[in-house]
Amino acid sequence: MPILPVPVGSLVLDCSKHASFLIDLPHRALRGLLVERPGFSEAVSEVVANQASVGPKAGVTQDDIDAILVDNAHIADIDAVLPAARKLVELLEESRAHYDDDRQRRIHAIANLIEGRARTTGIAELLAKYDKTRAYRSATGVKGAKTRRAKKKKAESTSPAPSSPADSR
Repeated sequence: MPILPVPVGSLVLDCSKHASFLIDLPHRALRGLLVERPGFSEAVSEVVANQASVGPKAGVTQDDIDAILVDNAHIADIDAVLPAARKLVELLEESRAHYDDDRQRRIHAIANLIEGRARTTGIAELLAKYDKTRAYRSATGVKGAKTRRAKKKKAESTSPAPSSPADSR
């Protein structure tokens, strides 16, 4: 019995009915696999229609036909769930990104707040107590400055020194 399509946007996906035929391929094993192209369903219909009359004469076994039909059923069952699964993954990834952004911005704001309080109150101990928070907030900028210095130094060392008019004599 075919699996009914799962509505896109559903937060509950039960793929336990698929467990017997789901395959977890090794890394990069998708490379080189053939995919359905236009005309496939017509080709399958032709092979199935001709099986009884000339299939065995052509060397097509009933096992081949049965395997294609089982594969078609598995693909239909997977296709019934795939759009909802993709949407759920999208929803999870976007939600995670949103909450990650929120917590990053809050840590940045806290680090700025601490530095402002330390300046305003003169309590330098605050800076030491929140040193890791302030370092985390500044890490991207510090790394960018370091990269710019390294690139500038490399550019200066690879470019020829400007010649003075006295050098050309």
